[in-house]
Amino acid sequence: MALTRQDIARSGLRLLNDVGLNGLTLRLIAGDLGVKAPALYWHVKNKQELLDRMATQMLADAVADRVPPDGLDPWQLLEHQARTLRRTLLAYRDGAKVFSGTYLDDLSLLGPPPLQGLIDAGLDATRAVRATFTVYSFVIGFTIEEQAVYPRPGERDERYGPADEGAAIFRDVEAGFSDGLAMVLSGARQWVEAA
Repeated sequence: MALTRQDIARSGLRLLNDVGLNGLTLRLIAGDLGVKAPALYWHVKNKQELLDRMATQMLADAVADRVPPDGLDPWQLLEHQARTLRRTLLAYRDGAKVFSGTYLDDLSLLGPPPLQGLIDAGLDATRAVRATFTVYSFVIGFTIEEQAVYPRPGERDERYGPADEGAAIFRDVEAGFSDGLAMVLSGARQWVEAA
């Protein structure tokens, strides 16, 4: 069977949970796939291209697994997408770092913007994109920080001490994320609607 970019990305995602982003190499992936490292260079030129493909695969899996419920208004859809993205990133060790700053090589996975209904109703498209990107940036940033404290689910990095000694955000991460997302969505909505 011929090696594909998807095979390489899936291998990278599997290995990510074992070795983390810093330990992930093309040589390690080649070993996992039972090929020599040069065989991978036909499909990915370097580690950044590998990360781009892995991020795209993460998004493809999330889109396939988490279809939004019917009847959501544009803001509820944006919230649903934010929560879905976070769950996707948390499924992998260093998932947020992998996703951050990567180039998605299949933009069709993004689908229509969550605020498309507002754009259709006359909202300035630039403001809608900025609001959406701000929510996206919050999710990525929050999840990077969360995964620094909890590199794997239920496993707290000892450098941060016990949860009861840390900042409130790390005592109840779910509540911290929900509160932060509510603040960002509320601010984005007020900003958009004030235009």
